[in-house]
Amino acid sequence: MAITPAMIQAFGVDGSVWTLAGPGRGREGAELGTSPSGLYDAPVSTIWNASAFQIGSTFAGYKITKRDVVFSVNLFEMPGMSWQSVDSAWRKAWRYDQDSTLVVTTETGTRSLNLRMSEQPSMTTVHDPHMKQWAAVTMTCTAGIPWWVETDATQTWVSPTNSLGGTVVHGSVLVENPTDQDMYLKWVCSAPGQWTLPDFSWNNNYHGRAVADAARIITLPRTVAGQDLTVDTDPVAEMIIAANGAFMWPLMGGVSFEYQVPPYTPSTSVPVSVAFAPAGAAVMCVQPRNWSRPWGMQ
Repeated sequence: MAITPAMIQAFGVDGSVWTLAGPGRGREGAELGTSPSGLYDAPVSTIWNASAFQIGSTFAGYKITKRDVVFSVNLFEMPGMSWQSVDSAWRKAWRYDQDSTLVVTTETGTRSLNLRMSEQPSMTTVHDPHMKQWAAVTMTCTAGIPWWVETDATQTWVSPTNSLGGTVVHGSVLVENPTDQDMYLKWVCSAPGQWTLPDFSWNNNYHGRAVADAARIITLPRTVAGQDLTVDTDPVAEMIIAANGAFMWPLMGGVSFEYQVPPYTPSTSVPVSVAFAPAGAAVMCVQPRNWSRPWGMQ
């Protein structure tokens, strides 16, 4: 079996691209050094509780934390560019208040990690790098969102008939989560219309309501032209936003999306429907692909 190295690229805040490892390594004057840390599994902190006289401890959960990444790059002169020019260009690709992106491509696919400097770059050198035209620079960075992210998958359903009179037109989309992390669906719904979307419990025993919510659906507020809706089921995101800025929360009547799609959920058909909409009304289901590692885990 042929050995295929991972391609690792850095995309800078200034639009620059650096091939650090794999095919084309070093063509911009930078290559990945040895012993990088923080690039593998997402960091986790486990929680254990114990009573006063308990032997041992009881597991109480875990928290996924920010990802700290430390790696070095070897910077060297290139045709038409001195070491100092390459070093300056590399530094301009990074900021403390804006993300650069590491991208890893393997036989698994392509996944990216957004991260920014959390400390100043450091360089330890015995000799003047201007003489050697080479130096190793250590980068200390943080990824606030620790996931390696693959391109979102999407599924779209288009209403074949007119429902402006209030009749309901039913359809479906396929939902799949091949990753090792929970997936929070996003929905983009055209207007005008009144959409009904799934919020299944997926047989998870959330709050003891798994059976009752196995086929849970939510009807969104009726919209007028220009009020295309974006729905994000991630609890840290704004749940419902109208394209024209209309405030939709009060129209939800206190109902919210509650469930995420568990890891390794196979392709499953879920129902959608619309009323008060013209033929051609469309809903797109956006399915994020977040992974704990830069490769594998399927």
